[in-house]
Amino acid sequence: MRRNVRCLVAAFAVLSASCGSPDDLPAMRSLGATTTAPPVRGAAPVPSSSTLPETTTTSTTSTTTIPETTTTSTTSTTTIPATTTTSTTSTSTIPETTGTLPAAPSAVVVTAAPGIDLLEVFREPAEGAEWWLFPNPGPFDGPRVLLAAETSDPDWVQVHLPVRPNGRTGWVRRTDVVLSTVTTRIVVELGERLITVYDGNDVLIAADVTIGAPETPTPTGLFYVNNIQMEIDPDTERGVGLFGTSAFSEVLDLIDGGEPAVALHGTNRPELLGEAVSRGCIRVADEVIELLLRLSLPLGTPIEIVA
Repeated sequence: MRRNVRCLVAAFAVLSASCGSPDDLPAMRSLGATTTAPPVRGAAPVPSSSTLPETTTTSTTSTTTIPETTTTSTTSTTTIPATTTTSTTSTSTIPETTGTLPAAPSAVVVTAAPGIDLLEVFREPAEGAEWWLFPNPGPFDGPRVLLAAETSDPDWVQVHLPVRPNGRTGWVRRTDVVLSTVTTRIVVELGERLITVYDGNDVLIAADVTIGAPETPTPTGLFYVNNIQMEIDPDTERGVGLFGTSAFSEVLDLIDGGEPAVALHGTNRPELLGEAVSRGCIRVADEVIELLLRLSLPLGTPIEIVA
């Protein structure tokens, strides 16, 4: 399984600051030096027999008036007009979507009706000489099952045939068969060496596979499961069991005296998973076969093999 999960987280922060300087202090005024008056020189002597004249001393006080300084502080007031912000909310209406989800993939399975021992297949949807006769039950113990290709005709059903060469179709009478629907399907990707099993759109299994070697390649095309069986001895190249398909090798004539049918089966060589070494069959781990058996994968399940 491949899973890839990513997550991304981002965060961003901004920090700003400012500061001012104090005003300078006012300069100090320097005071002048104090001046002393000089002494009086050459004073006259006072006679001894005479009366000294009355001396009147007048003290004069000099007063300096410093005019009062009036400082008028003018405060300038600026009125900032109020700003009105209108918040506009844009509302988008998402149109309602009406409709139905696409239907999950499904396929129509054609099963031979009870009492039909030989299912007749014709080249065209008309009475005439039969083209193929398929025993029922078959090809082994289970009921004869085919995959429908076209079901629009009221009297006939076109079906995919389990014959060589791959890809042939024929017609069966609608009265000779019972139609049913399956939602399971299998996709084998040869280039990816991958098998994926679905039920509708849900993935049930995804696993590695071994595919045909270059000289005995696994064929591509649309096929279906027509047989399910468990192996008595799981220690063989088929592992614990197999799902037979309607596909055949396109290069081999016979395998062990029988038709070279392509099967989906387990393996006793799990170390070869992911390689191209088989004679055309599709090998998976035994655990995958056991899981498919527990899921009761029905006969008629389509198998799409792509390059």
